[in-house]
Amino acid sequence: MASKQMKIIYSVLLFSILIIAIFYLRVGYALFISFGLLLIELGILYILSKPKKEQKENIKPINYVDNLTGLFNREKFFIDLKEAKGIVLIDIDDFSLLNIVYSREFGDEFLRKLSHKLKENSLIDNLYRISGDEFVIISYEEKDLKYLAETILNVINDFYIVKDNILIQVTATIAISYKEPFIETADVALKYGKKNRLNLVIYSKELDLFDENKKFVDITMRLKQALKTKQVIPFFQCITDKDGNIVRYEALMRIKEGEKYLLPAMFLNIAKKTKLYSELTFQMIQKTFDYMKDKNISFSINISYDDIINDRIVDSLLDAISNFHKPQNVIIELLETENVKNFDDIKTFIDKIHQKGAKIAIDDFGSGYSNFIYLEKLNVDIIKIDGEIITQILSSDNAMFLVNTIVEFCKKNNIISIAEYVSHRDIFMALKEIDVDEYQGFYFCKPKESIE
Repeated sequence: MASKQMKIIYSVLLFSILIIAIFYLRVGYALFISFGLLLIELGILYILSKPKKEQKENIKPINYVDNLTGLFNREKFFIDLKEAKGIVLIDIDDFSLLNIVYSREFGDEFLRKLSHKLKENSLIDNLYRISGDEFVIISYEEKDLKYLAETILNVINDFYIVKDNILIQVTATIAISYKEPFIETADVALKYGKKNRLNLVIYSKELDLFDENKKFVDITMRLKQALKTKQVIPFFQCITDKDGNIVRYEALMRIKEGEKYLLPAMFLNIAKKTKLYSELTFQMIQKTFDYMKDKNISFSINISYDDIINDRIVDSLLDAISNFHKPQNVIIELLETENVKNFDDIKTFIDKIHQKGAKIAIDDFGSGYSNFIYLEKLNVDIIKIDGEIITQILSSDNAMFLVNTIVEFCKKNNIISIAEYVSHRDIFMALKEIDVDEYQGFYFCKPKESIE
């Protein structure tokens, strides 16, 4: 801009000198001076234009080639991605280990040779290296990319380098996405494949729930809505005696969404990371006691250590028991946890429950505070044997020995033993033989919303 202004100023100045020369000098001299001034102007214009020319010469072209592999690079990928109809995202599994074990130079050599091997295949085109061990292929047509992905996997699986007489090979995880934004959706599929040890995953909308961040937000929003509309629903699973007679029920939390229900495994861990967990427990207590108010059968409700140290939850639970027509029918199941910081909190809580006339059960007996040493201090009424142990009693002598030991301990201390996860008759008969008191599992009944 400054050069253009200078040109105009010099041109006006020289033109003014020429006019003055014509008026005050003879024509011949004027023409001579005009010619000289013209040469000067051309020289000035040349000088003014020179820096701009040099500036153009210093502009370097953008490099769209990856220096290591010779493939297109990340910058080129994002330019070309605008025309994409789908992508194939390729990630070399645990590639950093090669750099650690053999050196970064070896890792670079491996990537360079692997890239060359991939380029040799006639089916593999439009290949980009977008990060250390990530490659991607762009498809400009709406077509099935699964065969291409399988071809890439075969090339990678067959490729190797020999170093120090050792065959070095790698595996890869591949994600295909046909949905924009391509790199984000392919990354969701890739993470799912890594987590579940799958070589090839095609993105679908359902996979969004397996992306941890999206899952956290999604479940949190759904829990908030459930709490707002009071859709925390107790389901009830029967517990029987040795003859198959129902003697009590366990209340299990569900979240109702239309005609479907969310199981605790889908939301409980996320709820515990938010302030929603205590609200879920609060509604569960209210709903369960309200449903059981006209029932004349024993029932249990689950309480965690986090609930025990929450004054609002404890107060609401104690009030519910105090106002219940038969407190002796109420059982509070203490859930297993590794988060116990103070056993005195548990002992104090148990004493308060007993003072109200209710009972205490230890759930999933086998870890945490539910061991033989602490059982005598906690003064519990019921032990529910960990379902994972129960499922192994027919195939593991250690599991059977452990269950038998727990049952004997219960007999000596006047504690009721309950076996969980009783899924079929053979397990039931084996447990019955060692004199387990009560049984819970799909062999007898599945959880349901109402008690008949």
